[in-house]
Order: sequence, then structure tokens, then C-alpha cells
Amino acid sequence: MPDQEQQLAVEIVFIDLPVSRYFYALPSQWSGAGPGWAAAVQLKNRKTLGWVTRVLPLTEATAIANADAGKVKKQQQLLSVGRGLKPVLDVVQAYPPELFPLFEWISNYYGTPLVEVLETAVPLPAKISSELGVVRLKKKRKSATPATKDHGADSAFAAEAPEVLTEHQESAIGSISQALAAQEFRPFLLHGITGSGKTEVYIRAIQDALQRGGSALLIVPEIALTPQLVGRLHARLGDRLGVLHSGIGAAERWRTWREIMSGEVRVVIGARSAVFAPLQNLSLIVVDEEHEGSYKQSDGLRYHGRDIAVMRGKLCNAPVVLGSATPSFESLLNAAQKRYSLLELPKRATVRSLPTVEIVDLTKIKKREMASPSISPQLHALLRESLSNGEQSVLLYNRRGFASFLQCGSCGAVTTCPHCSVSLTFHKSRNRVVCHYCDYTASPAPYCSTCRDPRTVQSDDGEFDPEFGVLEHRGSGTERIVEEIKALLPTARILQMDRDTTSTKDSTEEILSAMRTGAADILIGTQMIAKGHDLPGVTLVGIIDADVGLHMPDFRSSERTFQLITQASGRAGRGERPGRVVVQTREINHPTIIAIATGRFKAFARYELDYRKKLRYPPYGKLMRVVVSGMNLQDTRDAVMQTAQLIKRRAQELDPEGLTVLGPAPAPIEKIRGRVRFHLLLKSPSAKVLSQLARELYEWKFVLQGRVQEKKEGATDDGREFRLTIDVDPQEML
Repeated sequence: MPDQEQQLAVEIVFIDLPVSRYFYALPSQWSGAGPGWAAAVQLKNRKTLGWVTRVLPLTEATAIANADAGKVKKQQQLLSVGRGLKPVLDVVQAYPPELFPLFEWISNYYGTPLVEVLETAVPLPAKISSELGVVRLKKKRKSATPATKDHGADSAFAAEAPEVLTEHQESAIGSISQALAAQEFRPFLLHGITGSGKTEVYIRAIQDALQRGGSALLIVPEIALTPQLVGRLHARLGDRLGVLHSGIGAAERWRTWREIMSGEVRVVIGARSAVFAPLQNLSLIVVDEEHEGSYKQSDGLRYHGRDIAVMRGKLCNAPVVLGSATPSFESLLNAAQKRYSLLELPKRATVRSLPTVEIVDLTKIKKREMASPSISPQLHALLRESLSNGEQSVLLYNRRGFASFLQCGSCGAVTTCPHCSVSLTFHKSRNRVVCHYCDYTASPAPYCSTCRDPRTVQSDDGEFDPEFGVLEHRGSGTERIVEEIKALLPTARILQMDRDTTSTKDSTEEILSAMRTGAADILIGTQMIAKGHDLPGVTLVGIIDADVGLHMPDFRSSERTFQLITQASGRAGRGERPGRVVVQTREINHPTIIAIATGRFKAFARYELDYRKKLRYPPYGKLMRVVVSGMNLQDTRDAVMQTAQLIKRRAQELDPEGLTVLGPAPAPIEKIRGRVRFHLLLKSPSAKVLSQLARELYEWKFVLQGRVQEKKEGATDDGREFRLTIDVDPQEML
């Protein structure tokens, strides 16, 4: 404890000033403040909120501040002439100090300032009054509303505990219990086929952690899954649950956060960001569907929720359970190399076996023989049979809209987004063409603008041939599949589940509830339908086009296709009746399709891992992607070339043998939202080397942009400004 007479100061970082540090005097009434506290202070001519990163003697802080002021003129404004450092105005604890080492690790690993980690991880405990320009710290409010106020009491979720566990479930629970008793960090990979009872293992392990006086964290890949699991946990545990995800409002999120931090809430469930929940005595972390790409943040701080969960377990000496029917290859290799303990559930928890899989070769079916443009006669027959038997079906097509693109029947030109180098998708229900990258939308033109441009092409009589330059619908999407099924099965009650139909609050749960209660016969959707939903009435799953996504410019495309189709197939046969799966494809001999047909996941994994090992791709090496984008092509090209020169020079200095730099080159999608894009890919066996480069590149981008604080203070974008994005462990390459 510091001497009570000793005056203290705090180092503070600010959300809108990510590369600066500032020092303030700490009044004696707040001498207990430290890392984990938010502070209201005077910054120049306004009051704002910052994060305390350390406490130090006032004399030392003053000396550092004076030294910094000599280097950075703006720092001088924090020093009252002749009166030393300005005082902190108010403080509030924002997160427990035990989380600070985790935040520091994230900052170091991803090469990003600590303040950006705090901004991402911790709910802002304040609101800015636009009228007064001051910070008003929120006080904790008493509320009779539980943290689970609208997240489950649906009776369909209140499942009773099974009377008898399978042998493999018992074994898995026993292994996790041993780690809980020893209070040791131990990562487990729970590899269980769909329907094998992984959730029951989670619940039993959480019960064990609570009985030992600890707390537990359960992370899921999608918000849509939280009501289902919250309902089951609430019914079984009888404990208050905290729910954290991006769909919760700021006020409720902060209130729940404070309840968790106080110990009132001992079990937290949520999506990716729940990994930061301030639980006391955290004893168990569970990551469901650990293979899911949605655990990777796609903007801002590009962290991976699964990887942070493992590190958090290590820092707090808690076991971490990673569950999946189709584990990521990174986790598989960790298990093979004994860094993770492998727990397997090779059989379904009920007497039902896995669904049978039928592969339909679309290349052998003539167009006139198809039941509809997208539905084979085999799938059509099974859909009719399922409907007549009072059973439900699920159809997966991982593209939304009615037509993938509009193409000129005369010249072949495709209608593209004016802001992105991608085609526009036609949505028939809205009669609009939409860009799925920037959300640009417009009414569809009936004719090709190139063919029927009156300035260049016109007939002798001044009129166009009405058959010339007509735009035709190409490709397909969920909306079109719905229309085809309605025509084939007019009595069927059909639901559509994709981003177009789940944009409103509770819409996802309403769709799933209709399936569970038998109010619908067929569910048609994108990858959203494959996310672990328990739909006991479903006996048939149809994969409309298994080749969608199989040839994306990404080394993970085969792995992701296998995972998606396997997960979707697992929706069939979870109830009393056996399940069937129909997979339509034009590449029947592709290794991924063969693995799906035979169910040989481990053989498929060995094949893919051998390919990646040769190329030093993850999990045999680490990757970092650097993207430079800007509004001006030449300026952006110059910027990426300068960046590439810096990277290649530093690569020679840091690791000339192990670090490989690919590029720069135009990104696969060369333009998004009007910004041209170039990228580089860095491969290294060392995570430390890439983290070091990431930290250097973060500073470099401010040098390159020629603006740090100036633009924050009101400078306008002149069209030449560009961005540099640093993505450690990238999950997408587009």
C-alpha cells in the first residue's frame, strides 16, 4: 500500500486519442482507483472519459508529463502553469483488475493500443451530454428486472435432464470435473457429432463449477442461439444468468455488466464479446461451435473470441471446453499434439443414428428432367413424401436474394455495384437490386446500359430492337428457392430465414418457434439455419447447391464447406423419426463432397492438413493480412508500395528465413464502398514476429496518413485519405 501521505497520479488513455498518454493528479478520496477504472477529466476545453492504466507518485507523473510536453506540444495543455497536473474529476470502476493482464495480452498479440482493447471489451460507463459537453457517469440502478428478462421462460427449451447419460458423456464430464477440482487451466476439445449431447455436457460442467463456488462463461457463435441455451440453463440451473451480446442496448448492457462484476450474476452466456464478461472467480469457460468463423471480429479490433477464451482460461487457471461436431483444424492439431485434451462423443445421445446421406450428381440430370431450376427430382420426391407424412424439411442455399446477378443476354455484361467491384443481387420481393457489401440499392433496369447506350449503339431507324440488351436473371438465392418450392408444393407452409427476414427484433426466434411448434413445414435459408438449432420435427435436409463457396479464393473454403453442410445435415433426425440428407452437387469427386458422403471427417482433415503443411498455412504457420484502401487509385497504390517496402525491410531484420511476404496485389474484391483495395499476406512460424510487425504497422499508418490528432479535431476528408487495416490471424481473404 502506498504511503497515505504520498500524493498520487494516474496515467490515462483516451478512446479518441489512441496513441497518446496523459497524467492527472488523483484526489485522495479516490486513492483506491487503478487499472480497471474509468475517469472523468478535463481534456483541453472539454470534459471526457478516459481509462486508468496505472497509478504512480505525483512527482514521478509530473516529471514524465513535463518530459512528454517537450516532445508533444499538445501535452502542454494538460499542465496548469505553476500548479502541476490537473486533477481527476470523477472515477468509477469499469472492470475488475484481474482482466487487465488479458487486455494487455490482447494489445500485444494483435498489435493494437490498449485503449482500443478497452473500448472494444468494456461497456462505456458514461454518456456525453451534447448540450453541456460533459460526462455523466451512470450510477448502478436497482431493478427488479432479472438479467434474463426476455431471454427464454419458452417451455420448448425447458428440457429435463436425461435420466441416463451415454458412456462418452459420462467420461467427458468426469474429465472436466477433475480439472475443476484441481483448479487448473486445461483446454479440452469436445468433438461430438451432431445430436451427441454436447449441450448436456456443458450444463453438467457448469453445475459442477457453481457447486464448487465458482462462476462459468458460455460463449456461442450467434445471437440467435442465446434464447435456446438461456432457456435450458435457466430451467436447469435455477441461477441468475447474465446475457451479453451486441443486440443488447447500452444501458442494459452496462447494468448487466455491473451485476456480473458485483457477483450477483455467476453464469454468463453470450456471443463473441461475452468473452470479456467480468465474472468473479471464473472457474469454467465453454466455447460452443468453436469452429465458427463468426468468433472472429470483422472490423475494429479484429480479435478471435475462441482464442481469447483459451488465453483467459490460462490466466485464471480455469478449464476451457471447446465444443464442435466439425472442429477447426487449428483445434484438431492442438489435440493431436496433446496441447488440448480430446473428448469424443461419437454417437448420438438418443437411440437414433445419424441421417443417411444421398449425393445427387446434377451433371447427370438434364435440364428438362429437373423438378425446377434448383430442385432435382430426387429431392422433390423426398420433399413430397416428408410433407405427406406430416414431417418437416430444411433446405440450405447459402445465398440470399432471388438472382445472384443480372446479365445482358446480348453482350454478357453483368450489372455491378457503382461503389464495389461485385455484382448486384436481385431481390424480387422488393423489386430492387442490392449490393451485399455496401447496401447500395436501386430499381432494376430492364435493359443493359452498355448495349442500349444511345450514344454508342442504335439501329438505323433510331429505335432499339426490344429483344436486344435484355437483362436476364442468373444464379439463384433463398428467395428464388422459396418461389420454386411454392410452385412445386403449393400446400406447404414455408418459412425463409436469412438476413432479409431476420432484421427485426425477435424475428429469428419467431421463425424457429414456428418450426418447433409445427406451424411450418419447410424452412429455407442460408447458413443461419445450420447454427445448432434443435428442430425435432425435421427429418429431411436438402443442400441445394453444395458447391456454393467451395471455390472461394480462400485456403479455408473446403473446410468451411464441409463444416456448413455437416452442421446443416445435423438438423435432420433429431426427434423420433430417422433423418435423410440430400446433397446436390456438380463436383461429385471433390474431396470435400466425398468426405460428406462417407462421413470421414478425420480422413478429410488429414488430407487438408497435409496440403496446408506444405504451404505453411495455419495451423502450421501464422498469418497476418494487411489491407490498404483509399478513394484515389494512385495515392492508394503509392501508399501500399511504401507499406510493402517497410514490411519487407523489417522482415529481413526480424526473421529473414521464416517470414514470407506475399504481395502487394489488388484484393480479390478490388473496391468496396468506393474504396480501392490492395493487400499483402505475411506468413511466419512465429506469432511473436507478426505481433511485433503489427505494432509497428499501427504506428506506421499514422505516419503514412499524415494525420493523427489533426483529423480528429475537424479536418475534412479531401478524397486522398486512406486506411491501413492490420488483421492478425485473418479468417477471410476477400
